[in-house]
Amino acid sequence: MANYREEQIRDSRRLARQLVGAVALLLALIGLFTVLGWAVSGLRSALDDSGRRASYADRLYGMVMLDPLPFDDVNAVDQGVFKQAAIWGTVYEIQKDGGSLDQYERDPDTGSAMIPKLEIDTYIANLLGPGYSVTDGSFSTNEFVYQYNEEKQCYLVPVTSSVAQYTPQVEKITTSGGKLYVTVGYIPTASNSVSGEIALTAPTDPVKYMDYVFTRGENREWYLSALQESEMKVEATPTPAPTAAVAQDTQSMVESQLSSAVEGTVDATVSSEAASQPEETADAGAETEPAESTESTEEEPASDESNTDTDTPPEEETTSESEDAVG
Repeated sequence: MANYREEQIRDSRRLARQLVGAVALLLALIGLFTVLGWAVSGLRSALDDSGRRASYADRLYGMVMLDPLPFDDVNAVDQGVFKQAAIWGTVYEIQKDGGSLDQYERDPDTGSAMIPKLEIDTYIANLLGPGYSVTDGSFSTNEFVYQYNEEKQCYLVPVTSSVAQYTPQVEKITTSGGKLYVTVGYIPTASNSVSGEIALTAPTDPVKYMDYVFTRGENREWYLSALQESEMKVEATPTPAPTAAVAQDTQSMVESQLSSAVEGTVDATVSSEAASQPEETADAGAETEPAESTESTEEEPASDESNTDTDTPPEEETTSESEDAVG
């Protein structure tokens, strides 16, 4: 009886150890899969920079939509370029989030939106760095004249048409020689003339590429320092042949084939008629020839020589009779 009791105790201890081992193994597996999930997520985040590219696309929207000329130093560029880019970049940020320019006060005389100077300065500081200073005041471009309201510290922005030429598509971000290169594809865009506000859409593929060069500034942040033409080029696509020319060539070919078929039919008809006509003539000659030959055989002995020497042609007889009648 004691042996049986000890055996039960040993079995219970063995079962307890097995349960503890199973739980430990399960926890180990859970921990392993958790760590693997973290590793995969971290690797995916490291390889996928779509969020970073989208951030730079928003940051450069105002510049790309105006398509400025390349430059090697921001200080050598007219400040009006950056102020205009800041104005329309601010407008884009508002419309991107579903907002409208109606949130701004309108000038009673021109109807222009009154965008605060503070928003323009903030946009320029985020793009070029806090060390870049902007002189306040009105400025003009080839498209518009931007009036500055000193009293209300704002710029009067026209909203009746758009100056947008392109929308950005950031292709890649690379670092070389202590500088950050953001390769941007330029996609043509159009304006919304119905509402009077710009329509920031990207309906097609990029038509060219530019490199925006950034250098580190305060707080180790990247700020725009140059704009260069990119080594990335648009792939040339073959130009399809005009549809009208193809249709014309097809029509000409069909007409030529029809003409050839008609001519062949006519030639065949003429040839068949010509081939059948001699047979009919021969048949007619074969039918009439025996009668003529019979008559000539019967008359030949009596009139052979007399017709040759003495007979007058019918026309001459008629003529002589007419002269006798006249006389």
